[in-house]
Amino acid sequence: MLFGEYAVIAGGEGLAVPYPTFSAQWKFNTSSPSEYKPHLEHFLVWLKANNFDSILQLSVFENDLQHGLDMASNVPVGYGVGSSGVVVAAIYDKYVIRREHDIQTLKKILASMENYFHATSSGLDPLVCYLNKVVHVKPNSIDITTSNFQPEKICLELIDCGNARSTQQLVNVFKEKMLEESFATIMQDYIHLSNTCINAWLVKDEQLLITHLKLLSALQLQYFEFAIPEKQRKGWKNKLDSNTGYMKLCGAGGGGFLINFATC
Repeated sequence: MLFGEYAVIAGGEGLAVPYPTFSAQWKFNTSSPSEYKPHLEHFLVWLKANNFDSILQLSVFENDLQHGLDMASNVPVGYGVGSSGVVVAAIYDKYVIRREHDIQTLKKILASMENYFHATSSGLDPLVCYLNKVVHVKPNSIDITTSNFQPEKICLELIDCGNARSTQQLVNVFKEKMLEESFATIMQDYIHLSNTCINAWLVKDEQLLITHLKLLSALQLQYFEFAIPEKQRKGWKNKLDSNTGYMKLCGAGGGGFLINFATC
């Protein structure tokens, strides 16, 4: 997710883009199970318990797992770049009984599946993985596009925090903070900045984007301390103060990757 982390939970917009560096493929008969294998097995149990057999061929999925089905993936788990989204998209793609073509309904189905990993999912990550297109989510609509913006003055890079994290735990912290009136008010400012960045990206207005990226980065640094690893805060502030980069959360934050829009 490029913009909209946490904002989509609070009624804001979200923008997610494919990131071809990371991908996953099904494979059979592996000599040693991948780290994804137990997740696939536990996910199957949950899907069966939650009556997804009307949507997915779970008996076929179960049989395939018993006969060596596994996943080869270079998507790091717990890093905010869609490790659960790619699993959900892959399972839906391979085992769906009847493909859903209405985007809103498809997003709801994928979100309900990804709830297994995050408790509350927007469905955005698996939708991007499934469609392999840029997805712009608004409170009441979804826009899909194949175009992408390549800014001239800023370069997007991922910064590795060196540790995985639990999205569900961080989302729970966020929901508790939303009960505080002061934080809920700050979130309205956050949503405005995030939505403006999304609009600037989509209309390819680089100056508007840079202006609001800086404000968004500063707001996250000040009010999202629960999601920013301590060891990253000094570098975040230094880049912000020197205008050499505008850092922001990647997904839930707390570890994994951070996004840096470095000036170039």
